[in-house]
Amino acid sequence: MHKINVVLKCAIMSKLTERIANYCCKTSGQDISISPMSKQLLSRLPLVITGSYACYEAVLMDIPVVLLEVLHDDYTPGQLQKHQQIVTRIMQRHTIFGMDNVASYHISRMVQARVNFIIPDKQMYVPSLLVNLREVKDTRRLDREVMPGAAQCLLLYHLQRASLNDLTTAELADKFNTSYASMSRALRWLQIKELVQLDGVKEKALHIAASGMELWKTVLPLMLSPVERTLYTDLSLGDMPYAGETALEKYTMMAGPEIPCKAVAKSWATDHKDLLNKNYGDNMVEVWRYDPALLAENNVVDPLSLYLSLQTSEDERVKIELNRIIENIKWLKD
Repeated sequence: MHKINVVLKCAIMSKLTERIANYCCKTSGQDISISPMSKQLLSRLPLVITGSYACYEAVLMDIPVVLLEVLHDDYTPGQLQKHQQIVTRIMQRHTIFGMDNVASYHISRMVQARVNFIIPDKQMYVPSLLVNLREVKDTRRLDREVMPGAAQCLLLYHLQRASLNDLTTAELADKFNTSYASMSRALRWLQIKELVQLDGVKEKALHIAASGMELWKTVLPLMLSPVERTLYTDLSLGDMPYAGETALEKYTMMAGPEIPCKAVAKSWATDHKDLLNKNYGDNMVEVWRYDPALLAENNVVDPLSLYLSLQTSEDERVKIELNRIIENIKWLKD
């Protein structure tokens, strides 16, 4: 029987919160910590939130979250979604609604709106934490899911640039210029795959035990090409890093293509979508799953991302040069 670590006086804990605590512990197999939200944090929330929900800080499956116990049952899924976005933005933590006696059609609409919720003894749906309806850790589904772009970028940075050990989720999100929620999902995926550990109670610190060739060989089968799609443009791409066979030319003696290729982040592609097309342009543009500039050096994409982007090439010359790049990386041999 798992102990429920509830940092809250029983005299002021509602019956619903008690049931949520017991249900989360029973379902996840882990302790859960729940405490009333401090006055300082409450003061940051708008009245529409503090007047409608009992607000708690909690740690669910080792991840800090905000738990909002629903006091009224007249909110639509759209309103709950909006309130979830408000609290998540202000607190920089996943926001979960605790509720009771919810009609089935209402649950379906909340799922469609991707509202995080817990209905004790019935359902738990927290998509922002990769928690599926009726199951806390569906490892079979996770096995079918690809590595998140943020997770791949994080591992490649740790391998090639500098150790990320001891950094918290918030620090990693800031370092990689992504949202707290996206970085939390990435770390959760890596933790489930047993590639990293998250140490600590409220502020989890990253720990990656493997390094060098050991880590590379472990993660390589799980990694994908960073390239989501290839487009063309007449724009001058300035300091965007060289990619594809143009980057391969920079690392090797192999001649590059006639049309230069550069890599861009999805956000850049979105901002310039009217100047990009599928077929024609002076420059080839690879749109990456993560920002290539985070790993690039000397205006060229990093060698491991380059390897991943070209590893399915049928050109024997490309295969030979890619293998040489990997063989020449000294830290992989340490």
